[in-house]
Amino acid sequence: TRLPAHWPYVLHGLPGLAPLLAASARNRPLLSWDELKFVLYTAEWHRYLRYERDGRVSGMVVLDQGPVFALACLAWGRKPVTRSSRFATWQQRMVERWSLELDALVVLDAPDETLLTRIDERTQKHDVKGAERAQGLELVERHRWAYGQVLRLIEDLGRPRLLRYDTATMPAAAIAAEVAETLSVGARESDEGRKMAGDVRPEPT
Repeated sequence: TRLPAHWPYVLHGLPGLAPLLAASARNRPLLSWDELKFVLYTAEWHRYLRYERDGRVSGMVVLDQGPVFALACLAWGRKPVTRSSRFATWQQRMVERWSLELDALVVLDAPDETLLTRIDERTQKHDVKGAERAQGLELVERHRWAYGQVLRLIEDLGRPRLLRYDTATMPAAAIAAEVAETLSVGARESDEGRKMAGDVRPEPT
């Protein structure tokens, strides 16, 4: 909402947001402003990405804090509306949509103690930075549960690919190299499949 170019997506998504807003009003507390933005992001960002991709010959789009993160945030916020059947139906619909938009999900994790140490050492703010260990573990567990809810829906669909890594045992550079290789191989196989089906014309030599 900070960029004028994004407001058409906000306005387009508001009608679809109305049922969740009404449910949130009936089952207080209301969704926060950040949570409402997560709902709009999840519902509308695929349209923005498609617009941005038009005209590109090649390249990879990497979403940091993408739609799965947004859906997990809504779940771990524990607002009453997120436990309703209306929200579950909407969440399922969003997962099904994004499962067709994304080629892969990269899941980065580490043991609880490692995560808590990283939280305390980070320069940015965090809800449990400097907090008691029990409070930190409770938040980590809540986040794991929320991600698990979304990832199970994706696993049930069988798409997209889930690439899981333990960042406590595998260096970031090695993870990046493996992800890049996995996705580039997948892209080549997809291109070859389309060529065999006659969907892609060979480039002129």
